[in-house]
Amino acid sequence: MAKQLLNSSQKLQHLGTIYRLIEQFDLISRIDLSKISGLAPASITNFTRELIDLKLVIERTTQTPILRGRPAVGLAISPFYWQSLCVVLSEREMTLFLCELNGKVVATKCYPILTTQLTELNSLLINNLTAFQQEYRQHIIQLFAIAISVDGLLNRQQTGIERLGQYHLNLELQTELNQHFHLPIILTEYFSAWVFAESTLGAAISSENVIFLHIDEAINMSVSIKGKMIQGSKQQRMNIDRVCLPTLNPLSNIISQDLLAEDAQQLQHHVTYAAIYRLVNHLLPNDIADNEQKIQYLCDLADQGNEQAIAILHYVADGISYVLMNLVNIFSSDKIMINSSYLGSNAIFVEHLKHKLNQNLLLDQHQVNIITGHYAQNNAVVASAIVKKYLYSGELIGTLL
Repeated sequence: MAKQLLNSSQKLQHLGTIYRLIEQFDLISRIDLSKISGLAPASITNFTRELIDLKLVIERTTQTPILRGRPAVGLAISPFYWQSLCVVLSEREMTLFLCELNGKVVATKCYPILTTQLTELNSLLINNLTAFQQEYRQHIIQLFAIAISVDGLLNRQQTGIERLGQYHLNLELQTELNQHFHLPIILTEYFSAWVFAESTLGAAISSENVIFLHIDEAINMSVSIKGKMIQGSKQQRMNIDRVCLPTLNPLSNIISQDLLAEDAQQLQHHVTYAAIYRLVNHLLPNDIADNEQKIQYLCDLADQGNEQAIAILHYVADGISYVLMNLVNIFSSDKIMINSSYLGSNAIFVEHLKHKLNQNLLLDQHQVNIITGHYAQNNAVVASAIVKKYLYSGELIGTLL
């Protein structure tokens, strides 16, 4: 029995690998698939036949103008049948995308979320998913999965939401969604989907030793070494919240004055949004209630040359550079991808971060390239990337067999 299960798992992995190669090398022949994958031609024939029967892959003929004779047959991802319903869920809104296998967005709609609705998020999500399918039913051919990317933190079981944006929830999602929709439900943190999208399709494609860093209400970090995530395939977020900083700047006293001594030096209290809100209110008096607008207010003032605003962004960059300096030396990373609302003032924040980081790393004869991601929040590519991830692993293919 165990051997049969192992063989079944191996088969799904092979199917996922072949699907990924067909997507990567459009109109690839079976012979070339055999060479690249290392599988025997007979195995390739069997596996591709299964993918064709599942309508995941199609055969297409190609005729070159040079050679005569029978047109060559290549394999390509099928754009005609399967679709996925992808959701990006934040504290303010949920954005729904109807996507084809090739990533094309067929339909999209954004539904606002009121703060008072957060306690009823289960029902709201189910109602919006149902309403979306009803509104765009003429565009829906055959759904095979629902993927939900949460802008926050999932629980340990990866079945519900622990934090959504700045709000802490204790919300189980998976069970109730499974009862309403008879489809595979993929629940993931947006950061993990973003890392996968950037590393397979975006700015970090073909990069092997990369630190991925996203900062908002929390610090999200992931590391790849030789193209592999060191945290494994399921969980891609490392916890560096409690890394301690030295006193780098007098601004740290403003942040630390209301904290316990054991918390005062922790990174999470100096570079996340909560810290920035405190600095903005102290140095740039304002009556802005909306925290998102407060970050934009900071970036706008910095771009206008306001010295206090620039000092805040430099302070955040200094704290991040101190931690990254140590991480780069530990993991020998040659690239750092960073994403945050601070990038609203990209020239000031990122350039200062580059300068401080490489200035310190020169002592170790090491230089690192800092880049920003291709994909912003609520991006359809990120939303559908997690579907690709589970197709490549073979898990979603297994649900179709």
